Amino acid sequence: MRKNNEKSLIKISDQLVSSVSILMKSAKSEEDLRIGFEKILDPILSKLGVVSAPKYERLSKEATSIYKGRPDAVHGMIIIEYEPPFTFKSKRSIEHAHKQLIGYICAEASVRKEKLFLEDPKLVGVGFDGTSIFFTKYQGDKTKLKTEFQENDFIHTPLFSFDPQSSRTFLTLIRSLSRRPLTAEHLSESFGPTSSLAPKAVQAFADALENWGNERVKAFFNEWKRLFGIVYGEQFANTQKKEAESLSSLYNVSKQTEFQELLFSVHTYFAFLMKLIAAEILSLKETAFTSSFSEQLTHESDYI
Repeated sequence: MRKNNEKSLIKISDQLVSSVSILMKSAKSEEDLRIGFEKILDPILSKLGVVSAPKYERLSKEATSIYKGRPDAVHGMIIIEYEPPFTFKSKRSIEHAHKQLIGYICAEASVRKEKLFLEDPKLVGVGFDGTSIFFTKYQGDKTKLKTEFQENDFIHTPLFSFDPQSSRTFLTLIRSLSRRPLTAEHLSESFGPTSSLAPKAVQAFADALENWGNERVKAFFNEWKRLFGIVYGEQFANTQKKEAESLSSLYNVSKQTEFQELLFSVHTYFAFLMKLIAAEILSLKETAFTSSFSEQLTHESDYI
């Protein structure tokens, strides 16, 4: 599988470089480059399995109040600064684009911060003029929280010719950083009780527990009840009408479902969710170019 992924990456990287080479024969301005490159990139991202919703010439509303500049394109955690063709022949132009990227990254990171303190922003800036590319990254102390970022917290890589190797680096970054950050807010929004997914999953687990009659599942349920009975004492064994009604309403489950069965279904959902998230993270760490583990799982046989 990994060899196939590597071959696919090489092929797509070559395709991107070839398409950009053709584009550069007609691109005369920054706007020509931006529009042309984004059109080329769209089907390539689809091949990578990246669901992209790029933003053009805008930061988030909150970030705009911090930094007045407008990034050319934002793909998830990747911010691209396009420059007119061949601009990076000038070192001054490289530094100018680098400073702009720092401003965008700092503004977005400030909005995404938790409470007062900032961590490693994990955003990456890309400077691109059609023939050359560089990457702006955070290099500050990742072991300490801070209240603001400084310009010297960031460095940019050397300038690379846009060839299959640098194209591969770009695609790997955009593939791995296109997903939403794993923050508490995003996880809650996507998978919490108020999401569309959680009630459906909990309903399915509760229905399976009550009606499918699987002895192995019942054994897990009984062991779970025993452990929670030890932790919470007799109150756990008693009928808890108020708690049951609250959970039933929250997950839109029938009120006839017993409290313990419902709570077990909720715990099962979140335990399963954590395992899937861990598998996704590991698959990206193994190689940022693998397709999604969860996406592959949806196409597997019911009997794996």
